[in-house]
Amino acid sequence: MAQPLRRSAEAPAKASRLAPAPPPADAVNGMESARDLLKRFEKLAQKGGTFSTNPEVKPYVFYGSRHLSASQVIQENLWKFKLSAMSRDVLDHMVTNHDDLALVEMTQSSLAVKFGCSQSKVSRAIGQLSRHNFTWKERRGVYRLHPLYAYRWGSVKQRRLVESLKKTLVDREIVIPTVRNEATR
Repeated sequence: MAQPLRRSAEAPAKASRLAPAPPPADAVNGMESARDLLKRFEKLAQKGGTFSTNPEVKPYVFYGSRHLSASQVIQENLWKFKLSAMSRDVLDHMVTNHDDLALVEMTQSSLAVKFGCSQSKVSRAIGQLSRHNFTWKERRGVYRLHPLYAYRWGSVKQRRLVESLKKTLVDREIVIPTVRNEATR
């Protein structure tokens, strides 16, 4: 049996940093080439293992303790809603402070103090978000953020929440407004 290598007392252990491995040169959008895939299947067959058609579960990549990405289509077309600056501030606050059920506990007066403005300005902002169905009032001091905006499309949390709110979401669809080009008028 081979002996493990020992370090001498004079040579201190050298700390090395590992860099992330670059994707393979022939990988396109996360897909490996057919040749590499066949090699992996051959290795698996030699070891007598099994494989699954379910993709490998990868961890989310996000900052903080919550998943905060938005639906890409809604996010790309957010400018079409013509939201006021205060509405965007309130929406951003809600996106970063919601729980697993997309509920945000906040009052208009607490938001007015936080943003340094009047309560009526916050009320108008929440009204604008409600008209576009980004949020709606559940009860006093509790608002619900639309799950199609609050969660990554198709995530487990989003699917579970959409299933539980199915009847409510039919009435509260986020419809992207059409914007007419000024030059064509």
